[in-house]
Amino acid sequence: MLTLTIDITIFSDEVISKAVYWETNQYIVSRQLNGKTETLTFEPKPQCTENEAALKERFLTRLNDFKVQQIVDNETKDLRTILYIKAFANNDDFEAITE
Repeated sequence: MLTLTIDITIFSDEVISKAVYWETNQYIVSRQLNGKTETLTFEPKPQCTENEAALKERFLTRLNDFKVQQIVDNETKDLRTILYIKAFANNDDFEAITE
């Protein structure tokens, strides 16, 4: 059984939830909020043969990957919205809005 404490001021619930989801095929994961940290406990399912070090490395890597994805999503949200509007709008209407 592996227990990790995650700082929730660094990693959002969304990021932690995504990383936890990817482990649920081999682990039962319990989560407990403790102020500004969240304690995650990973209990291996019977079919799991992996060691704790491999789980910890993969999980922390996923946390960072999902954090970067969240940053990119936040930084490009307005651009994506403009692209969606342009893709589905009548070009003449869009040109009038942006001029």
